[in-house]
Amino acid sequence: MLAACWLAFAFDFFVTGGRQEMGPLVAAGQIVPSLIQGGQWWRLITSGFLHYGILHIAFNSYALFQVGILVEYVYGSARFFVIYFVALIAGGLAAYYSTIGSDNATAGASGAIMGVFGAMGVLGFKIPHARTALLQSAIFPIVLTLGNGLLNTGISNAGHIGGLIGGVLAAVVMTPARAAMLRGQNEA
Repeated sequence: MLAACWLAFAFDFFVTGGRQEMGPLVAAGQIVPSLIQGGQWWRLITSGFLHYGILHIAFNSYALFQVGILVEYVYGSARFFVIYFVALIAGGLAAYYSTIGSDNATAGASGAIMGVFGAMGVLGFKIPHARTALLQSAIFPIVLTLGNGLLNTGISNAGHIGGLIGGVLAAVVMTPARAAMLRGQNEA
């Protein structure tokens, strides 16, 4: 996921001579409600791989790296992929529906990342002996991200909340690949 985000960012950065937020991939893939209503539904997915500048992608990359290593290890790569994409689509839909009637553009992986943090919180209930550590590790960045969205304009808290809900729901219905091992039991 990180590689896809960075490849898109690098392409736009070099094509535009450093003005990445105006790049052709961002223009073609960000969420713009009127364009989605006109049939460009792919923007609900592609927007999750695009970022508005180096700080945007740097913060999202750090957050995904921080939480993704553990969640992918415990759930396994295939289930992690499902969690990430369910959260990405749920975040994209929430960002889209919250901006209908405007042409506010939205992009970034943070909705999907919020879903991965939500999955970490779910792990706290699936691996009881690690509950406190997992919940603390998940709740702090979730609260920080939502608080930042409340304090700063131009941040899609709807996308964050949608991604969080999508990631939690996906994680609830899936059994982690390594849960039994982490509980100290032999895997079947």
